[in-house]
Amino acid sequence: MADTAKTPPPPKKPYTKDGGSRRNLWLIIGVAAVVAVIAAGVLIYFSQQSSTPSSGSGASATDVAAGKLKGVTEVAARFEGIPQNGNTLGDPAAPVTITEYADLRCPACQSFALDFMPQVITDLVKSGQAKYQFRIWPILGTDSVLAAQCGIAAQQQNKLFEYQDIWYINQQDEMTEYATPAFCNGIATALGLDLTTFDKDRQNEALWSPEIQDVQVVAAQQGFGGTPAFVITGPKGEKVLGGSVPTAETIAETVKAVS
Repeated sequence: MADTAKTPPPPKKPYTKDGGSRRNLWLIIGVAAVVAVIAAGVLIYFSQQSSTPSSGSGASATDVAAGKLKGVTEVAARFEGIPQNGNTLGDPAAPVTITEYADLRCPACQSFALDFMPQVITDLVKSGQAKYQFRIWPILGTDSVLAAQCGIAAQQQNKLFEYQDIWYINQQDEMTEYATPAFCNGIATALGLDLTTFDKDRQNEALWSPEIQDVQVVAAQQGFGGTPAFVITGPKGEKVLGGSVPTAETIAETVKAVS
């Protein structure tokens, strides 16, 4: 009797990099990106837990939207007389640049802004030792992106530092989506900004999108794990601070190291 068993098909060639499809390559990149986002989220969580935010002392979201904010007089006095141009505070000729990367909805950023930033401004910026740059890095979802748009709109009227400070004083629970146009306009109104221009700039994607994209590139290049993060640059080099909320003393020591 003839052998009727079928000859098994030849084994498939193993996948090689040279013969692989672009689809597989993008799949690998996508998985790596997801892992990076998860890792960043863990670092952000722990950086936030390392501080004790001063939340709960500001006005409610409803009051902010109605223009009933806390801290307006205090903030105006803090920045009075200090040169401010766009996202830069202080003497543009100062030898050292302190650049902060922060999310307006981040509790750890609030902690730095309320507990340490005033001393940094008094000791280092007002004295001319350093100038301060504030760059918004929205990492806590779409609500943070809207908050960033509002901050960048205030930046166009040279009121970014007052805006971020009042925001942090009146910051709400990060688990709520409170960053509405009404909330933003409440702060803008308290600062006396031109609301028509502010609202137009807030909605101008060509204005805020390149700024946010550039910050994301810097964050990736510097390996930031979360907010707030700092890059301090001077005649003797550059130092990066991240992973936990730095004190005013830490900032001052770093400024001295690069001066």
